[in-house]
Amino acid sequence: MHRFAYLALAALGCSAAYAGPSTPVILISVDTLRADHLSCYQAGRRQTPHIDALAKNGTLFSQVSTPFPLTLPAHVALFTSTYPFANGVMDNGVPLQSRAVTLATVLKSAGYRTAAFVGSFVLDRRFGLSRGFDVYDGPFDLHNKIASGASERKRPGTQVAEAAIGWLDGNSSAPFFLFLHLYDLHQPYDLPQDPSQRHGETGYTAELAYVDRVLGDFLAFLEKRQLLQKALIVFASDHGEGLGGHGESTHGYFIYQSTLHVPLIFHWPAASRRIAQDRVDEPTTLLDVAPTILEAIGVPRPGEMRGRSLIGAGGAEEVYSESVYARNHFGCATLRSLRAGRYKYIEAPKPELYDLASDPNELRNICEQQRSKAAALGARIAAVRASSPSGRAGKAHSPTPETAEALRSLGYLSGSTNSSRAEPHVDPKDRIGPFEQYLGALGKSSAGRLAEAGGLLESLSDKLPDVVDIRFNLGLNQQRLGDPAQAAREFKRVIEMDPANAPAHFELGFCHFLLRQRDDAIQQLKAALALEP
Repeated sequence: MHRFAYLALAALGCSAAYAGPSTPVILISVDTLRADHLSCYQAGRRQTPHIDALAKNGTLFSQVSTPFPLTLPAHVALFTSTYPFANGVMDNGVPLQSRAVTLATVLKSAGYRTAAFVGSFVLDRRFGLSRGFDVYDGPFDLHNKIASGASERKRPGTQVAEAAIGWLDGNSSAPFFLFLHLYDLHQPYDLPQDPSQRHGETGYTAELAYVDRVLGDFLAFLEKRQLLQKALIVFASDHGEGLGGHGESTHGYFIYQSTLHVPLIFHWPAASRRIAQDRVDEPTTLLDVAPTILEAIGVPRPGEMRGRSLIGAGGAEEVYSESVYARNHFGCATLRSLRAGRYKYIEAPKPELYDLASDPNELRNICEQQRSKAAALGARIAAVRASSPSGRAGKAHSPTPETAEALRSLGYLSGSTNSSRAEPHVDPKDRIGPFEQYLGALGKSSAGRLAEAGGLLESLSDKLPDVVDIRFNLGLNQQRLGDPAQAAREFKRVIEMDPANAPAHFELGFCHFLLRQRDDAIQQLKAALALEP
């Protein structure tokens, strides 16, 4: 345990470099980045030299978890320092409430110029994170009917970084807060085949090498402008990636360390580096990032923030995480976890307990052998939830049709997110195989292999008739195949199962329109508007 790390960080709180709200702040989020794929975190990994350089002149936090392994909920938690169950953003496409206090709103009130440059539609301004930013750069046009697919919902890291550099050129003379979000590691992988951008890597590894080079160019610009010496630079990720671990190829479905464990590096201004410890190994959470930034630069922390500052903190922290993704989209139970020191408990129909010190990949469930430990951690989950005021977590929400289509193009399920139904009792572990088949079917549909996708979706619908999203996407697939009558039958079944499903009403209305059933179309579109005005 690095007890002296906290003493060193405590000294930073008194450092002259942090005496007033004038230190530039740069927050970099590399979406979908597993900590153990960085060479500064895992020896033997392919080198990520530019990210590693941040760690060499900063503090690396080795045991950081995301509270929710999805892009929008994780970033909302990062900016608000509140749990998803409290702020109400528990899925992509769910907007943050307008009264929320964020890191950006606090820094803007403190006199900072603020700008964000985002790499994906998932963080589009319509979802609320733009609050507090003078500039929120995310040019995603959902109404462009010529272009379609994931390439129009994400943009390469080079473009994001160049836009950020352009803003810094005219705004770095005053105190500023810049948020840089890179989305290249997120599927679908679309790094150009240009050999100059690939060095023999493929897939996730190729995207990570590309991101490191993009950051290298960005950091070189900061150094040229002497901002690398002056600024507080915070490097993090929102969540990891399954990459096949526990049968999960992507993220959101499970809450194992493959998708919860994320990097966090604080690269301090030059004047403070001599007293900063290089590594902290106590468990912590992304909720602690905003309070730490605010304390480091001497700006008061709002009472709404639930995380703690890591400056001067001591002792172990309980780290809570959750996911309702499998519940919302695949008829499974909610997953919740609590980590205390080396132990991590997962609350599920078939509960799990792991000793992360001896079993970091969570391969040996010791819940039966240590029932008292499991019970104690389970009780702490209830206590954490009770201690944080609840926001809109109980409100059902369905994304708009255009939002749903954009999320589907990025590989996310986006049918029903109705949380008003009874809690399912199916353990997500028992449906990971069909879930991966379902992702494969959606991939085939996005690639234009509609007949193959339809066959897979029909087979899955027969096996899992309670899963609304399978039937919803079967209807969409039939719609694309030019069969609005059959698609309409599927959407009617969805509405029978989930009457508050606004996208299903909208798509049924569209089918009636194609079938020249004008009155029925108007009725369904009115229902969609009533549910999601």
